[in-house]
Amino acid sequence: MRYKYCPQCGEKLIPKVIGDEGEVPYCLCCERPWFDCFSTCVLCVLVNDEGRVLLIRQSYGDVSRFVGVAGFMKPYESAEAAAIREIAEETGLEAKELRFLESVFYNEREQLMIGFLAYVNEGALKLSGEVSEGRWFDIDTAVKTVRESSIIQRLIIKAREILK
Repeated sequence: MRYKYCPQCGEKLIPKVIGDEGEVPYCLCCERPWFDCFSTCVLCVLVNDEGRVLLIRQSYGDVSRFVGVAGFMKPYESAEAAAIREIAEETGLEAKELRFLESVFYNEREQLMIGFLAYVNEGALKLSGEVSEGRWFDIDTAVKTVRESSIIQRLIIKAREILK
């Protein structure tokens, strides 16, 4: 989101050079800059003890594709806490361990995706209303099952290298 008006007072913002940041939208009334903002999300590759990957289908949006467990971070929440929460909410599984994979900016939706490899015990899934299906795949099949060149595919490939 690019600010044109001050979210605090409603005044029209002006461009102002601020240090190394260059020109930034600035409110003369509140005397503060308003940097562009974006959503921060987590995206997880869930792996069990046998190296199988859990992919889900969402009950909204593109319901035909399998994807990874993902969600928005809440204010004051760490990326790790958000990943653990999203895994539990969407699948009913508990993450035993998390490993950071990489972060990727998703231009299409202006989201920073923070990718994790999450080790979980394979158990009975308790899917949320946001999830219509969860299925375990061997890691090579998981790579082929998700959308080609997607961020989740990139993360599964990275996870595969770690799990070798």
